[in-house]
Amino acid sequence: RPPASNIVADLHGGAMASIRFIPAVIMAASFILLRSRLSHAATRSAAAFVSSSTRSIPSSSSAKVTAVQKTTCGSPSLSTTTLQSTATRDTLDVSPTSPDLDLFKVNLLTLPLPELETIIKSWGFPAFRARQINNWIFNQGVSDIDEMSDLPLKLRTVLKERATIGSLHLEIEQVSNDGTKKRAYKLHDGQMIESVLMPYEDGRRTACISSQAGCAMGCVFCATGQMGFARQLTSEEIFEQVARFASELKADGERLSNVVMMGMGEPLANYRNVIAAIRRMNEELGIGARKITVSTVGVVPNIRKLMDEDIQVRLALSLHCATEEERTALLPANKRYGGLHELMTTIKEYIRVKRQRVTFEWALIEGENDSPEVARTLGRLLKTYDIRSDMSHVNLIPLNPTGGYGGGPSGRKNVAKFVDVLEREFGISATPRMRRGIDIDAGCGQLTAANEKKKEKEAAAAVAELSKFAEPAGLPMVGVYEDDESDDYNDSSDETEPDFKESSNEPDLRHGSVVQFSIDDLAVDLDDEDGADDFIDPTYDDDFEIAEAERLIALIKGVSLQPVQTDVAPVDSLPQEVKSTSIIDEDNIRDAKKRRKKLLKNLKAINKLKDMQSNGKVLNEEQLEKVSKEKEWTLELESVEHNLM
Repeated sequence: RPPASNIVADLHGGAMASIRFIPAVIMAASFILLRSRLSHAATRSAAAFVSSSTRSIPSSSSAKVTAVQKTTCGSPSLSTTTLQSTATRDTLDVSPTSPDLDLFKVNLLTLPLPELETIIKSWGFPAFRARQINNWIFNQGVSDIDEMSDLPLKLRTVLKERATIGSLHLEIEQVSNDGTKKRAYKLHDGQMIESVLMPYEDGRRTACISSQAGCAMGCVFCATGQMGFARQLTSEEIFEQVARFASELKADGERLSNVVMMGMGEPLANYRNVIAAIRRMNEELGIGARKITVSTVGVVPNIRKLMDEDIQVRLALSLHCATEEERTALLPANKRYGGLHELMTTIKEYIRVKRQRVTFEWALIEGENDSPEVARTLGRLLKTYDIRSDMSHVNLIPLNPTGGYGGGPSGRKNVAKFVDVLEREFGISATPRMRRGIDIDAGCGQLTAANEKKKEKEAAAAVAELSKFAEPAGLPMVGVYEDDESDDYNDSSDETEPDFKESSNEPDLRHGSVVQFSIDDLAVDLDDEDGADDFIDPTYDDDFEIAEAERLIALIKGVSLQPVQTDVAPVDSLPQEVKSTSIIDEDNIRDAKKRRKKLLKNLKAINKLKDMQSNGKVLNEEQLEKVSKEKEWTLELESVEHNLM
């Protein structure tokens, strides 16, 4: 059974008691209805809880609710181990057909050949079988182990039991009229990412790849920026997106020719994993380094690091505005990385060192940055920093509309005038790009955003359905009265039982009694996991929470205070606000700081454990498990600190 939801209630004159809900479904519905402050984010969280609970209820009458708790962490690279290290749920379905079992299988699509050879030999087969497997996947485009006909049946059986071809779960796939293929993948921890394959008439096949789940850069016109940042992708997760497209194209007699790191996330904010994945694309998939483009909003420190890399990838700068004020308004990260002057100075140095042409990305927004005057401002900006016309190119992309931004794409006439000014007056080459996949939400983050909205509607419907059973007419709520202090005064019959009752009309409450009860609409759930750390480092969002905390403290001390009155809007009337990014949203910043504090504390504890181990101390199983999470927590800390810069 799931952990009980303990609700602090004022039962019979101020006694603090825990109510353990008996029917599991009523527990889930009541949890949602008892939220003291209904906000859009809180509703989504509650709905997710109900959704995960209801999905886990089997059809039998003796069903037990399984609450699924997900964590976010990166998977370390495989060396000679046969298990893929991933975050696991509290409860896993380990039936042979369960996708949960794939968490512990070898991923043939991302495992380097030398490591695959080591594993194959450890299973009792010759090393050349690994090369055969690689050939089937990367040269023949096979995605089914049974189709690997030159492998012995015994090895194929072992592979089906212990390996999988890819770990990304295809959640949604859409194909545009122009041939563009858009996919939304679900990662092992439930996060969503997107990949796009774009075919061109000249034979090019270009993959647009994600580098992060969400994004912290906060570009106001970008669907991913409106989601906020979730976590960094591992190098394997980045590489697999490319490997899947490459393998599938091989099966059709084609090849993947180009890769652009322009999907969800800021590639240079996940520098180490992105560079590692790019090297594998080049070395293992045969994609030329100059056919790989890394796009950035302007992470200046890592642009400088890229100068020193020996791999000749192309750089694309998402510029979009040519003045300091306008760029900071549209791209909040501009100010964070030193502003336009620092960025353009770095780009000039990059061109000098790498001797490569840089592409300047420009999303054309009607009425904002698409006029001839803006084009002249852009031309003057490039001339000011002595960026040669033959070493620069402007890529003009009409905006892909998103629900969280009111701007629209520029018309053809404005695009043509913009190009004319740059080429005729400044000699700068500019190419207007056709918006591909516009009929399937192919823009960065759009498919994921659409999928999230669909899930929210489904979750809201589930909440509404469950709420019908929370307080059925004529059926009282029943719970078990638990008093943690009862054992202290029941051990001796000589002692007088404390009297918690205010009147003689109230029932005699004892530990374990089954009682009817009602719960105040303003009751606060003190077991809310997201707020668990508030008792260590108290934080309050508003005056209501402070007053409610004071009321609960007074309740324990025996002082009666009236519940704080507040107007709570019904769920249906809540404003549909777009989630701000972690750069500018104060709640996200506060949560990130709390998470950083906890990670630092965990890593400090790990260092102490390692010192004990080096001094001959034998660590127990729990301590060893904590030490094993050092890399995972270090990566998460890097991610959190990056978004607090």
